[in-house]
Amino acid sequence: MNYTQSELLSSLASEYVLGTLRGPARHRFESLKVKDAKVQDAVQYWESQLNVMATSIKPIEPPARVWKKIELSLGFVSNSDDLTNPRVSNEIREQPSANKSWKVISGLAVAASFILSVMFYQFSTDFKSPNSVAVFANAEQQTLWSVDVRKDNLFIRSTQNLAKRPANDYELWIVPASGGAPISLGLLQQEGTFTLPKPRVFDEVEIAALAVSIEPKGGSPTGAPTEVLFTTQLALL
Repeated sequence: MNYTQSELLSSLASEYVLGTLRGPARHRFESLKVKDAKVQDAVQYWESQLNVMATSIKPIEPPARVWKKIELSLGFVSNSDDLTNPRVSNEIREQPSANKSWKVISGLAVAASFILSVMFYQFSTDFKSPNSVAVFANAEQQTLWSVDVRKDNLFIRSTQNLAKRPANDYELWIVPASGGAPISLGLLQQEGTFTLPKPRVFDEVEIAALAVSIEPKGGSPTGAPTEVLFTTQLALL
């Protein structure tokens, strides 16, 4: 794998910082990071970006029913008790200031745990370690889409570098190494992250490249690419 490709390096560094680059791929990347300054710079860049993102996340107030279930699971209340009135020991009741501090500290801890669990679930749902990746770039080597190939789907990110074409659709294709006709994988969104189903043929043919074409709204009217704009190769992890 050519780690000197800036788009591929950036994609792997982002997965590494998020913690979604796992197994042998993560071990290889860590070994490379120790001795390659470019890899270290890419990791530091994504760490700074994600740290800024983390500080900008707005707090989430859990619904009342969540608090009640948490109190029940921690033993603060019993099934027969009013869930809005958790039981507190006499020792704590006799110390109002301590009681208040305990409530504040435990509340913050529970809230933090809840928020972290939500964030972890969102990351683990949206990001899974890919089997291979592909990055489409323009003539200025700016990333347009990154494609993570997973077991059952393709996880795709579009970037702000992409020229929006409201009157058209971009379509993703397999270019078979056999020289056969390109195989459509579906339409590419022009912003945000999304998934496309991975057809069985993806694992059945030898892939020379992936390609993106510009099409009329709704995709190719002929079943073949109308005008190919970008091509790239898959990089196995």
